[in-house]
Amino acid sequence: MNQPEAHLIFDWRKSPWNYRLPVLIAISLFAHIFCFYIFRVVYPTTTSLLPPSAQVTILDPTRPQDKELLDWVAMNNPAKISGPRFDSRVVGQITPRYKPSYSTLSVELRRSESAKPEEQGMPSLFSAETLLPIRLRPQEEAVPKTFPTRCEIASTLQSRAPASWPAFPTSSALSDPTSIFVGVSPEGEADYLFLMRSSENSQLDQKAEDFIRKVKFKPGPNRDWGMVTLHWGRNQP
Repeated sequence: MNQPEAHLIFDWRKSPWNYRLPVLIAISLFAHIFCFYIFRVVYPTTTSLLPPSAQVTILDPTRPQDKELLDWVAMNNPAKISGPRFDSRVVGQITPRYKPSYSTLSVELRRSESAKPEEQGMPSLFSAETLLPIRLRPQEEAVPKTFPTRCEIASTLQSRAPASWPAFPTSSALSDPTSIFVGVSPEGEADYLFLMRSSENSQLDQKAEDFIRKVKFKPGPNRDWGMVTLHWGRNQP
């Protein structure tokens, strides 16, 4: 009796010989040999040549060939041999043919109308101006203008303004005005003073406070408040 075949997960039987891999290796080898022959033997690599070195030819009068050329140069113009030639016709062909529009306009020249400076002769030593010089009058010094000090009262104190003012204080230099907020009592005295804007000079601010304290305002039923500003100036002597 024949035994039944065993069923295995893996096939352990030997496969026949595979010839594909050696064939591919042989083809690759022949392809490399063919490429090497083409690029190394048939088409060799080009070599870069160095540029030729500069050479200078010297004419030797002892040589017959050079002596003939030197004799011809001595008889003719040497500039035709040594210097480059210049052809004016080539310049006209290369340069653009441009003609400005104003080249056809004729400009009329005008003479200068400026008068020639009068020729001044040498002044005489015995002229009247030299012998009797004119004495110039001394210029009078300009008197600086002076502005008197004035007082400006706010509208809230216009009804309490005094009928007469004491002597206004003055300032020796130009200064900014001084503004003081004043409280006037019913009797007409300025018993509250607050400096609102200074003249940047403490002495002038103190003069303004002293001046307002001396002012006798008109009496009223209530206390009034307002701004009093002194614009500083110099009174006439």
